[in-house]
Amino acid sequence: MNSNFQSGEGQASQSRAKRVRNEGGGSKGFPFRKPRDVGVRSRMTWSATGTVMNFLENTLGIRLRVDGLDHLCENPTLFVVNHFTRAETFIVPYLLHKHRGESARTLAHHSLFVGMLGRYISRLGAVSIREEERDTMIVGDLMTGRKNWVIYPEGTMVKNKKFLDNGSFSIQTPEYQGPPRTGAAVLALQAETHRLRYLEALEHGDLQTMLQYEEAFAFRGPEDVTRRDLVVIPVNITYFPIRPEENVVSRFAQSLFSELPERLEEELKVEGRILLGNTDMNVYFGEPISLAEYLQPHGLLPRLFAKVRGEEVFLDKTLKSQKQRLTRAFMGNIYQNVEVNFDHLFCAGLLRSESLRVNKGRFHRAILQTLLELERKGLCRIHPQLYEECVLAASGAGSSTLQSIVRECEREGILRQEEDFYLLDRARFEETESYQDIRLRLTAKVIANEFEPLERCTALLERCVNQSPGVGRFRLSREIESSQQRRFEEMRSEYFEEAFSKDVEVGAPFDLWPRSGRSRAGVLLVHGYMAAPMEMRKVGESLVGEGFHCHAVRIEGHGTAPRHLADTKWQDWILSVHEAFLRMKCLHERVYLVGFSMGGLLALLKGSQLGRDADGVVAINPAIRLMDSRAGLAGAAMLWNGVLKNVNIEAGRFDYVENEPANPEINYSRNYIGGVRQLGLLIGACEEKLPKLECPLLVVQADGDPVVDARGLDVIRGKVGSERANFVTIEASSHMIVTDEHCGELLCHVHPFLNTLELRAMGVERLELQL
Repeated sequence: MNSNFQSGEGQASQSRAKRVRNEGGGSKGFPFRKPRDVGVRSRMTWSATGTVMNFLENTLGIRLRVDGLDHLCENPTLFVVNHFTRAETFIVPYLLHKHRGESARTLAHHSLFVGMLGRYISRLGAVSIREEERDTMIVGDLMTGRKNWVIYPEGTMVKNKKFLDNGSFSIQTPEYQGPPRTGAAVLALQAETHRLRYLEALEHGDLQTMLQYEEAFAFRGPEDVTRRDLVVIPVNITYFPIRPEENVVSRFAQSLFSELPERLEEELKVEGRILLGNTDMNVYFGEPISLAEYLQPHGLLPRLFAKVRGEEVFLDKTLKSQKQRLTRAFMGNIYQNVEVNFDHLFCAGLLRSESLRVNKGRFHRAILQTLLELERKGLCRIHPQLYEECVLAASGAGSSTLQSIVRECEREGILRQEEDFYLLDRARFEETESYQDIRLRLTAKVIANEFEPLERCTALLERCVNQSPGVGRFRLSREIESSQQRRFEEMRSEYFEEAFSKDVEVGAPFDLWPRSGRSRAGVLLVHGYMAAPMEMRKVGESLVGEGFHCHAVRIEGHGTAPRHLADTKWQDWILSVHEAFLRMKCLHERVYLVGFSMGGLLALLKGSQLGRDADGVVAINPAIRLMDSRAGLAGAAMLWNGVLKNVNIEAGRFDYVENEPANPEINYSRNYIGGVRQLGLLIGACEEKLPKLECPLLVVQADGDPVVDARGLDVIRGKVGSERANFVTIEASSHMIVTDEHCGELLCHVHPFLNTLELRAMGVERLELQL
């Protein structure tokens, strides 16, 4: 429609405006067919949609996560969203209805408006792109604020997620090839321009112009025009993982029809798997983009032109010149707000590897290094499980996500495995599949394409993947060290409690280096339950004197405040060990594990994961059996607390018990039931894995330990798989033998064990160890 209204059409326009106002029923009136997103049927449809989405989330495993809700505002809003699946047509309006109680309208492809589907999305407020009056409807809704709108500016589903061409935004689909469409930007600029002009006419008493606007956009008068500025909110939807495969929907369709059209089969396998599989769907509402900047003269010449010809003329020119700038702004925001996940780094890393024969360990470490640098520099949004998946992959601890994406790449012919290497087929990555089939045939390329607009992240990943092994190990060790310290500071700040938090030096991870600066090997020190790295300092100082570099790791949930421990799981604890051990392996050829109490369990578990590749494990008073039988009741206690919480009863709940530690300057003085439960689960996991521990092992147990049952020594002896296991009992009625007067006797066993292993590593054979 013409964006420049001229005054002076006389009484005819006034009578038309009055007729529209009277017939339209105020702001609900339209000079065109009214959408069906009103009334009882619409409310029933929204309710049914909520029920279905709850079923998908709770029963079928889809995880619908929403971020950026704080960016939503009371201003009239145009939401612009990327488009990869048909489900997005109702997902974003559904979320706005769920979290904001509003029924925003959405622009949808005309092919969807058939049968039951057409009636369904119409009742959700969808309008066909072929609706003759759609632009008038959108502009009118936005300038009056009666409805917000959701638009997919790409114009169609971009199945290949290819958004860049020589550094510029470009979309290549069968329906359209070229830069992103500017229609959404034009509508936003028109709506804000008309709103401002109407209010200007109101200020100057220009009744004729006001009536023309009222008639064109079906509102009654000044009270219906919003005084809030229009904003554009970019929305990014990221799916993880994307794994096209047979599913309930595709199999059901195949049972009904002997032969499905290829396009329909592809969509059922891809989108059905997303909706019915264990898939993350992250919806991120970006920061609002104000249109004020795009309605002002841009550059010296346009400003001079505006002064000479007048602001009225300039506003019309702006709609033509500024639509490109606004489109680039919100499209860039959409693409750069992708939530980076493990698949992105893996697939994009393969694509940018300079070698066709990629060492697995080096490649996995490069992915972890990339992640840690991305976190430190704050370059992108990061999937909440990306850190865990990267650490598991880099440490060789076993990652189901890594296994899944490797299988997918093998299926697509992008790589094959040969012992410790990935062998890449570069030509396969560069093939151009049919656009309609690319999500099915080359999923890895689609995933890599989605990561591409994050240009700084892409450059960082490429550098990490192609660096020399020595440089990679050094940089990764530095990044892990920085990450450990940063995470400790963040968690201590978040959980700090004056009455319960210890001094910073108690909870912080630390390193002890020999005075010469040269070390024989590395020793990873792992503290106990409810304790902190400081607990292992005495042991570390002694081992440094033997020429070892010692690093005391902080186990997640520890060293901050007791309630932090209630928010962690035993998998978080072993993940801390994986990361710290990986750092030490970057610095040393040989790394020994020395753990106390719960730390002894973690050392045993890590040694079991490494198998014969572990250099040696020392477990001191490992908590495989506990003296306090009440620890086994933690699960029942948590169940009881959960029941009371569900019925909103506070009385009778007990989340923690008071603790009187032997080292009050180090240990927590409260023991949360949740932490005890996780300790029990860790005991079970460790006991199950003991047969896989095949490295040299030393277990030292105090015979009168009041915390750990000394008979646990027999449990470990009976289950451990190592043929070089040594078991020692010392006379002590204390648990804290790493810090008290028994520490010297303990070290008399630890020193010769590690020294013997070092001598064997240097080629001194047949050396007997006397303990």
